Amino acid sequence: MKKLQLVSAMTFAFGALTLSNATNAAVVGASSNTSHVQIAASEVNGGPHTSGLAGISIEATGLGTEVDFQGLTAYSPADTNGVNQLNYAYDSEEAPATHASLGVFNFAQVGTSDVWFGEWSKTGDNTATSHTVYYSGANADTSVPTSGTATYAVVGINNYDGTAASLLNGTFTADFGAATLTGGMSNSSLTKGVNIGTANINSDASVTGSNAYGAFNGTTVTGGTVSAQFYNGQADLAGLVDFAGTQYDTAFGGSKD
Repeated sequence: MKKLQLVSAMTFAFGALTLSNATNAAVVGASSNTSHVQIAASEVNGGPHTSGLAGISIEATGLGTEVDFQGLTAYSPADTNGVNQLNYAYDSEEAPATHASLGVFNFAQVGTSDVWFGEWSKTGDNTATSHTVYYSGANADTSVPTSGTATYAVVGINNYDGTAASLLNGTFTADFGAATLTGGMSNSSLTKGVNIGTANINSDASVTGSNAYGAFNGTTVTGGTVSAQFYNGQADLAGLVDFAGTQYDTAFGGSKD
């Protein structure tokens, strides 16, 4: 199992012109492999980028210096399926000189919130060891109700190829009284699907689990690790499922019905 790290951006970033010196405690997220992708509040100001937002850093540019997802959308607006694609591994000549060979990003926004989820790899090959899924969001909740339920319409990203059929869709149910999150998602042809099993809703509004399972083109996978977070007063949810093989790792996000 790859390293899974939940992070809350509560540090100061110092620098001249390009870095913020503000504390950004509300940005929370996770990466399925922190040697390739790290999540924290964005630190970079300049061009389309703004500090203090949900951010990401990758090994090609130096881990630990996050840029905001909102700024990244300037390079690739969302497609008709709501996914932003940055293909700088294959089309680096189309990128600004400072953005060449950054790898392949597929990420999506949860509603209109500063909450994002997606996948990254060096080449766009989800079987490569660099394939990493992640989520990052601002205004993370710090507590949850102790009673009541809510359902979330979620979308999952796993090996997105530009078609709606490659996305997963489903419903998750949060039972705050029982402190559990359950549900599943699949693509339209039912060739791949992920069920998060019974994950625990923790008192700090994070979600953790270890019994997710799925099926991918006839291959069954089990023992997936779930990491997720509620945002904006439980209006939004984002997370990931980390299986033993990188090709099965899936990011997800959605809003309350």
